[in-house]
Amino acid sequence: MKEWIHRFKSVYKEIQTDVRSYILSKFVYKCVPSEEETYLLHNQLPVRLMIGKKQHIPDILYIERMSYNGATPWGRIALENDMLQNPKSLYYVLYEGHSPIAFLGVRVDGKDIHITNLAVVPEFQQIGAATLLLRRLKDFADEKEAASISLEVRISNHRAKDLYAKMGFLPERVKQHYYHGDGEDALEMVWPLSGKQSEEKEDVHATHV
Repeated sequence: MKEWIHRFKSVYKEIQTDVRSYILSKFVYKCVPSEEETYLLHNQLPVRLMIGKKQHIPDILYIERMSYNGATPWGRIALENDMLQNPKSLYYVLYEGHSPIAFLGVRVDGKDIHITNLAVVPEFQQIGAATLLLRRLKDFADEKEAASISLEVRISNHRAKDLYAKMGFLPERVKQHYYHGDGEDALEMVWPLSGKQSEEKEDVHATHV
């Protein structure tokens, strides 16, 4: 009986993965690069943009550790569950050569695309990596005819808030005691994808090559 249950769970998981792949191919991956795209960052550094899949999880964990002083806010199990079982999730991973340098995770929720995570390895910050990921997400959102892109950012993270404001995000509300561990407040920000706020800002995106 136990062996039969184990076999059933295994087959069920395979079916879940196949169904998710089908949904993504029809409704999500249709609007994103099929393999990879090459860009030049602000310092003319060539980088490769790829869609995050299961094989990229170790690289995403590496980016997290480098960005969060050794911590991994999203551990391996959480990433696997989100990637393999959540048909609304989408990840971008950015590489310099074979080295992972940044990633972006989002949830496609109706007309809103919510950013769940954005991290850049410190030595590659301030050269346009995060901006590139956000610009590529904006292109995807336009293809999906989304109404907005939303996120939460730490109240104390002034550099990130400045970047988001430059891209077109507007402050929405403060979520008190939002972050686990230290209980810091979060600022919810929304990028409206219509009207003047959605227009491209000068010098905010990398060059596609």
